[in-house]
Amino acid sequence: MSSMSKLQTLRNKIGEVEFRKKLAIQFDGKGVFYEGEPTGKEYESITKDRIKDYTKYFSQLKKANIPLGPYLELGGGVGQGAMLLKNKFRQQGFTCDISYDTLRLAKKYKDILRYSKMPIRICADIYNLPFRAGSIPFIFTFQTLHHLPDPKPVLEEVKRVLAPGGYFYFNEEPVAQTFNLNLWRRDRNLKWFEKLLKATIILHFISRIGKAETDNDILEETFSLKVWEKALSIFSKAYVTIKVFPFGPTIRLEKNNKAGWLQPPFWKRFLLNILGGGIEAICQKEDGNKQIEDTLLNLLACPNCIHKPKLSALDARLLCNVCKSSFKKRNGVFMLFSNKQEKLLYSQ
Repeated sequence: MSSMSKLQTLRNKIGEVEFRKKLAIQFDGKGVFYEGEPTGKEYESITKDRIKDYTKYFSQLKKANIPLGPYLELGGGVGQGAMLLKNKFRQQGFTCDISYDTLRLAKKYKDILRYSKMPIRICADIYNLPFRAGSIPFIFTFQTLHHLPDPKPVLEEVKRVLAPGGYFYFNEEPVAQTFNLNLWRRDRNLKWFEKLLKATIILHFISRIGKAETDNDILEETFSLKVWEKALSIFSKAYVTIKVFPFGPTIRLEKNNKAGWLQPPFWKRFLLNILGGGIEAICQKEDGNKQIEDTLLNLLACPNCIHKPKLSALDARLLCNVCKSSFKKRNGVFMLFSNKQEKLLYSQ
């Protein structure tokens, strides 16, 4: 990991845990903590819409002969992406998030989505994934990387966990918009005057989304193409799709050995700088010696022992065969933080 890379602070991580703890209660329909965020019923509708989008994305990847399992979903929340792969695409894998409370809520959303099977749920730090090196053929994430100050350190950790020749897919991430006055942060549920401004597209140039998150010390970043190019440079191959907001051109680029490969033609770059956009990427790790396929639990590793030893399953916990650390399972969720980090994030 580059010494110059920016990392999420402890304050940011605690903000994620505490904010999503309350939001999970709201999504469960048992209270309202954030007026500008979705209610339980609204989030049910959002989740079902996401399933439709994810089905389209995964179907396209399958058509391109990209293996969809065993998989690891990062920033999974209630795990809808992982549940979709488990139930509709018949794949095995994990969903991982720093928030225990949203992962716990996954069981309810399994029923809401009318699924019968659950992925393995892992509560962990995205910078310290509790998986053996070279173990997972397919890793994916949606709407997660922009909560970090720099995507590259996480992509380096993703590459470590990816199996040789494996694929990392991300989507629904922003590209920086340079022309924005950024007068205020708005909630997801817009106020009446924000709806009027949105109808005239003015809102897009004077305000940014993410009020509830930033008020709770969660990062809401947008990255330039230069930052995205640096992050994607670690992979042997990368196929990138950029869509200019709101109905501008779609740009498709492929990684090569030249600097500036992620820079589109001038007029498209001009529009992207003014309007901003979204980025989607399919990244591949270089080929190498394939590891012998193993059961899913044997792909996990101890976060206290730098990922090397296997863990043994004992009743409702996992035990490290080397340092003897024990990792409990709470309501179906494995807590796989280092001992120090779990005390900092989940002291209560």
